[in-house]
This record gives sequence, structure tokens and C-alpha cells, in this order.
Amino acid sequence: MPELPEVEFAARHLRRWLVGRRVVGVVAQPGTPLRDLTPEALAAGLRGRVATGVRRHGKQLFVDLDDGAVWAVHLGMTGKFVRRAPDEEPRAGTRVQLRLADADDALDFVDPRRFGRLRLFPTGAEAAAEIARLGPDALDLCADPPAFAARLGAAKTPIKVALMDQARLAGVGNIYACEGLHDAGVDPWARGGDLPPDALAALAVGVRAAMVASLERETDDEITYLQAAKAHNPFRVYGRLGLGCTCCGAPVERAVQQGRATFWTPDRQTIGRPKRRSR
Repeated sequence: MPELPEVEFAARHLRRWLVGRRVVGVVAQPGTPLRDLTPEALAAGLRGRVATGVRRHGKQLFVDLDDGAVWAVHLGMTGKFVRRAPDEEPRAGTRVQLRLADADDALDFVDPRRFGRLRLFPTGAEAAAEIARLGPDALDLCADPPAFAARLGAAKTPIKVALMDQARLAGVGNIYACEGLHDAGVDPWARGGDLPPDALAALAVGVRAAMVASLERETDDEITYLQAAKAHNPFRVYGRLGLGCTCCGAPVERAVQQGRATFWTPDRQTIGRPKRRSR
């Protein structure tokens, strides 16, 4: 599932592929990821417009258009932007096709599982209100460990749950929560308010390091999701049930927190461990 690094990866590509180009053709399928937008409304909002910038906040993308409107994109579970030759058939799972002026390629939004979401905000102020509902961007906040410690230290929930609360911290999902907690040696069931500031600061460093490492690994034009066939798992603990942690060899276990899988190493992650786990 796309988390902050995958969305940042998409944003960097869109800045190269879309910014400064005029959209001259739009073909879209009804239903998700358009949801309450019709294909005609999306086409009317994008056709003739020039993308002037691409912003990312947490897991959300915001494409600024030259008429002041904003195209908001959530990648969902498997969404991605891909380029193809204009005479090449769109791949299976393509939901939106963009034809760009003065370009020798087309730009498609591919979303096989249809969990993405595409929206149009008529003004930048409406897009700003959407961003205001989210917490600080994770890459930014994790770069300031004391500020991260103050924000996450106020959590009364288990720290893994707090990390994934997008209203508290935007961009962290299951993968980077597991990886950051492992790096910091923090028990996933420790409550944020029970953790000392130095442990929270170490968690900020661990989450950011895992995200930066993922960004440095992505060098192709297309995102490769972990659930794809034959995809390599580069993570230390995530998805490694029954295997050893790649950095210390400690056995990785799997548990469930609020319906989400938690991968962790009980022998290593002892900081803040409560007497009882909350499910």
C-alpha cells in the first residue's frame, strides 16, 4: 500500500512528466477512483489546463492547475501514474488517461484494485482546508525529533496506532510504523504518553531513516509495490513473519493491532512494554 515514500516518488515523477504541460485529452472510467466525480466532470476540470505545480502532504498529492483549481490524488492500495506511447494500448487497471500537448507520451492513472480517490477542488483554499484536517507531514516532523516527541508523547493510545493516525501525523502507514518502532527498540503496544522523550526522538529518527531508505531505493519510472508478484522485500521486519530481522537476526513475530498486522521482534523491542497488550 502506498505510504509517504511511494507518494513522494509519484510526486517527483509528476513534476517531470506533467508540470508545464497542457492537458488536451482526458478519458476516464466512471466509479472509483473517481467516486463522486463523473468522467465528464473530471475531463471538464482538466482539459485545457496546465499543471503549475505538484505538492505532497502525507499520503496525498495535490496538482495545482493554472485556473486556480487543484486536482487531488490519493493512490489508495495500488494506484500509480505511468507513461506509455500514444499508440500503445493502456494496461489493465487504467482508470484515467491523459493526453498532453507537445508530448510524445501519454500519462495514465492505473489503479487495479480501485481503492484510489481522485477529486477536484475549485480553489486552492478548499485544498488547503483538506490539508488542514491532516497532521504535520511525517518527513518534516520526523526531521525535528523534539517536536515529534512532544506531539506523539501526548498520545494515550498504543504508539503504533498513534503513528498511523493521519490527523496526528500524516504519511506513516503500517510498513514505516513497524520499521521505525523496530529501529528505535520500542514496543508497539507502549503508550505514547508512557515513553520517555529520548525513545520518542529515536522513533522519529527511525521512521525518517526507513522512509529515506525507500526513496533512495526507487530509481525506476514505476513504483513497485511489495504485494506485486516476485517483488523483493527490502524491509527489516515488515512482512518477515517466521524470519529473522535483517539487521540483528532476532525472530520476527506478527500480531494484530486495531485490525492491522504488526511485525515486530519482542526480544529487541522492549522499551515502554506494558504489562498487558491492548488489541
